[in-house]
Parts: sequence; C-alpha cells; structure tokens
Amino acid sequence: MNDRRHRAARKTAAPWADAPALPSLCRARDYLGAHYDDRLTLARGAREAHLSPFYFHRLFTRVFGETPHEFVTRLRIEQAKRLLLAGGHSVTEVCFQIGYDSLGSFSARFRALTGLSPSSFRREARRVFGGAGILWPRYYIPACFRSYFLGEQEPRSAAPLPRVDSEPHGDPVTQERDR
Repeated sequence: MNDRRHRAARKTAAPWADAPALPSLCRARDYLGAHYDDRLTLARGAREAHLSPFYFHRLFTRVFGETPHEFVTRLRIEQAKRLLLAGGHSVTEVCFQIGYDSLGSFSARFRALTGLSPSSFRREARRVFGGAGILWPRYYIPACFRSYFLGEQEPRSAAPLPRVDSEPHGDPVTQERDR
C-alpha cells in the first residue's frame, strides 16, 4: 500500500515542483552541454547547480526526463554522427574528440544507441547519400539558414502566384502588367 502511494505521488508531482532550483538546473544543463567533450562527473554538474550530487541527479531526471549521464551521452553521440558523416576523421579520432577515453566504450555505446557500429554508420550513410559525401554537413543546417551560411539560394517556383484581388491597383506599372 505504501509503495503504491509513493508511485502515485511521483506520477502526479510536477517536474517544476522545486521551482527555485530550476534556473540552477538549467545553468548546470548548459554547462554539461558546453563541456560534453570533457571528462564530466556528477559532482561537477551538481556544483554548477549548487546542489548535492544526489539531489541534483534526482531533480535533473525529473525536470528534463533523462539523467545527466544520458544527456551528455546523447550530445556526444549526436556530435559523433556529425563528425562521421562529415568525413575526414577516423573513428578513433571521433571517439577522443567527443570525450570518450576508450574506443571500445565509444563503439559499444554508439551501437547501443544507433543500432550500428560507427564504421557501419558511416558506410551506410555513404550508401544512402551516394556521391553527395561533400554535402553531408549541409543536412544538419536547416534550409532557412543555408542561404545565410553557405550562400545557397532556395529554389523558386516557376509560376507566379495568382492575384487575390480582382480590382486593379492604382499603380500604373501594375495596371500595365495586368493588361
């Protein structure tokens, strides 16, 4: 009975139940995100949030839906995917660049989260994307930012959009065009 009551209380507790700690949790998450490639400990994240390690872990998990370790691992694997697709880096270089100390640990974690080993992921991406290997980094840039960062123009439709109003405007250029 007591166990059921605790489970029900956990389900109904709002993730922001400890509102004063939320800004410090966000600050700690930002710190973890900015230093994901360093050797991080729970104590470092807790120190950034000014909380005890156990309380920090519990609050972080409740508020963000993943443990601090899962958060950092997710960021590392996402960056590893980008580096593997960009080419020019060996799997070992990627492993050390994103903060892993062991190639075996990195490969096992990568396979557990993606379903493929790092080299298989790269090989499969090359098979799927074909000869567009040099363009792979562009897949990670939203289309609305491509023109800004890469100078690409968005494709324009050939047909002009139909006019909404049927009355001619007072502009003589528009009237000449409509005749």
